[in-house]
Amino acid sequence: MVFSSIVFCGIFLPIVLLLYFISRNRTWRNVMLLIFSLLFYAWGEPVWVFLLVFICVIDYFGAFFIERQTRRVTRKWILLLLIILNLLPLFMFKYFNFLIDNINMRFGADLDAFPFLMPIGISFFTFQAISYLVDVYREKVHAQRNLLYIVLYIAMFPQLMAGPIIRYSDIAKQITQRDEGIQRFSRGMFRFCIGLGKKVILANYAGNTATALLDGQLNNLSVQGAWIGLLMFFFQIYFDFSGYSDMAIGLGRIFGFDYKENFRYPYTARSVTEFWRRWHISLSSFFRDYVYIPMGGNRKHQYLNILIVWALTGLWHGAAWNFILWGLYYALLLVIEKKLRSAGLDISKIPVISNIVLLLIVLLGWGLFYYTDITELGMFYQHTLGIGNVPFKLSIRELSAVGSILWLIPVMVIGVTSFPTRVVNSLFEGGNLRRGIRLIWSTALLVSCFLLILGQSYNPFLYFRF
Repeated sequence: MVFSSIVFCGIFLPIVLLLYFISRNRTWRNVMLLIFSLLFYAWGEPVWVFLLVFICVIDYFGAFFIERQTRRVTRKWILLLLIILNLLPLFMFKYFNFLIDNINMRFGADLDAFPFLMPIGISFFTFQAISYLVDVYREKVHAQRNLLYIVLYIAMFPQLMAGPIIRYSDIAKQITQRDEGIQRFSRGMFRFCIGLGKKVILANYAGNTATALLDGQLNNLSVQGAWIGLLMFFFQIYFDFSGYSDMAIGLGRIFGFDYKENFRYPYTARSVTEFWRRWHISLSSFFRDYVYIPMGGNRKHQYLNILIVWALTGLWHGAAWNFILWGLYYALLLVIEKKLRSAGLDISKIPVISNIVLLLIVLLGWGLFYYTDITELGMFYQHTLGIGNVPFKLSIRELSAVGSILWLIPVMVIGVTSFPTRVVNSLFEGGNLRRGIRLIWSTALLVSCFLLILGQSYNPFLYFRF
């Protein structure tokens, strides 16, 4: 089940809200939230919901074992074992077949593939569970005494399948003490509707055009078609990812949880470093705090650490060589950026130009992200450069695809900036009248998105690969 679906918006969410708010008892509300979170996951993963619960149980008892040990060496070995136990399902479901395929191809072997499909969201809840264990080991948090609360923390449906990756320390107190007043409900529903609009209106239309241009016979792709298709994917992936984060943050707020921002207008950044401080913040901070810094960070082997972390970041996004190349692409750019800054050259201090350079870098990088087939990836970049017998102008088919999206391009350009947020805050923040207008606007947007979902045939869930 995904947020941008008829089942979720029209059936699941109304039932959850009704049963959740009919009682003011905290225990009842937590139990309801837990039950519906497991049902939410079981809707798409009826078998692997037991794997999710099993991981929660392992980490519940594992955190106790870590906390009760007095010897640091023992604590470290227990933590290492628990991390391996958490990563093992992720490896088997997501990376084992990638490894087998490469062994078979390289050595002419005939090893059998892992026969099961990857459970949805396994990368998200695995990293969330690991962050909890490491924070217990580092004594940043105490091991949770209530098993149901650990399951609720890891499996809570607003962030279960698409993030953001929530730190236990950020919501530990909110599990038992939180406010779900009318103001939080109103703000949460408003944020959810904003995210739904990003996904259903902007991401889906941009993605539909990107698919029409970039998929299929690459031999027929024009230079203009390649660049416009890449631009549409540039918009799709932002509005899809940030839209789901907005929906998760909004749902969390409805139920009294404060999730940190996951996207802060990354396309307005002036450097690669700043871009990754603004894009998928929970993932970037996870790799920084739990991989990069423990490896030595900036203190020793800095460039090697960057290389390893970004190769892993690429792999996290998908088990294919193009994702590794995408990660190494950013590793190289970050190293170059650091070298230039150490030499006194910092392009980020030049307004406009630095942002244009960053946007071009990111745009080209999304080509690495889009094509999982390396041969197609190479052909695509040839078409962007006009290498070979490549038509320059759009074909009739491409013109038809582009013509259907032209009216939305200005909206998407403005939508990646902070301007809409400033306007919305000025219009809807304040007294009862403005809050009433916000409620009406949220309802209208929700109904509009609901009707669009009914009529759309293109409504992909990009997080399936994660």
